[in-house]
Amino acid sequence: MATRTVLGLGLALMCAVSSAEGELNAAALAEVLEPLRADWDMPGLRAAVRYPGGRIVRASVGLADVEKEVALDDTMPMPGGSTGKTFAAALAMLLIEDGVMALDDPVSNYVGDRDWFARIRNGESMQVRHLLSHTSGFADYPGSVRFLSRMVRRGIRKGSAYFPPEELIGIAARRKARFPPGEGYQYTDAGYLILGRVMEAASGRDYYELLTERILELQELKGVVPQDRLILPSVPPGYQGGVSTQREDGSSKVNWASEWTGGGLATTPTDLAKFYAAVANGRVVKQATFDSMLAAGHRGPEADVWRYGFGVFVWDGGESFGHQGMWAGYRTIVVHYLEAGITVAAQTNRDGPIEMWTVVNKIKPLL
Repeated sequence: MATRTVLGLGLALMCAVSSAEGELNAAALAEVLEPLRADWDMPGLRAAVRYPGGRIVRASVGLADVEKEVALDDTMPMPGGSTGKTFAAALAMLLIEDGVMALDDPVSNYVGDRDWFARIRNGESMQVRHLLSHTSGFADYPGSVRFLSRMVRRGIRKGSAYFPPEELIGIAARRKARFPPGEGYQYTDAGYLILGRVMEAASGRDYYELLTERILELQELKGVVPQDRLILPSVPPGYQGGVSTQREDGSSKVNWASEWTGGGLATTPTDLAKFYAAVANGRVVKQATFDSMLAAGHRGPEADVWRYGFGVFVWDGGESFGHQGMWAGYRTIVVHYLEAGITVAAQTNRDGPIEMWTVVNKIKPLL
């Protein structure tokens, strides 16, 4: 593994085209990534930087598949975890622009007749804006004993654990509401699953079909793959504790499809950088809509450092925005710097105590 990585890095350095002074190039980016990959014992690490004019610098180091010794590159989609929430939020804002639904609409207008809705804490006072900004007070399912025990049992019996959205919403609904809607912030994947059902009910369309039509195709995000099935052939293995999360047939031990509107997209750093830049530049939603995405959300005591808007984290008092993502065996981050107009995205195919902000902060001085 080490020999192949060094040879791959050396090749990247030799083949890189020199850029003008002060401009980042692939060789310099690879030089930043390789020490981080080695220090954190990552199989692979990759990043992309998009500049305001559209120039994208990308580099990949290490391996996509340790067992098969396949080198990592920028074309292989990896689960982006919760970075997919920004895609879901952007689609919701498009539906709002179209007048299909509104921020202040009660959630019950769309899903109040569903069997599971009666169990939703705060259901009758919950609005679309609360789901978008994690201010509904609704709880979440990760970490609950019920969820973890079911995941283990299904993994043993069926080889992969799949949860339909309604089941995950139901698990979260067993927990107490954290606060009345609009009076606090509590990150909740389950809340975004409710948002997904709201969007489908409002539009009469399947979420992934609508997302593909309204965003992925229009923005030419060809490397973004919906996680709508057990086997995604183009996705490389992720690693937990050095063990692959994929089986020989390419199926995942944790079914990709469970994440849905809580994330549910495999992507590349290049496509993440392109998408977040497009959102910031008013090419996905209107500029006024994007401004509202940044301005929204609860303002707690740390609001000058970070807060959550509509589908995005807003950092440093509004100087940057983006999202991080976690999925079994993968870590992702994307940050867009508003004044500079530069977007940085990075991914690795391992999980654990990895601080992806360190990758961004190591790249930032070279921008």
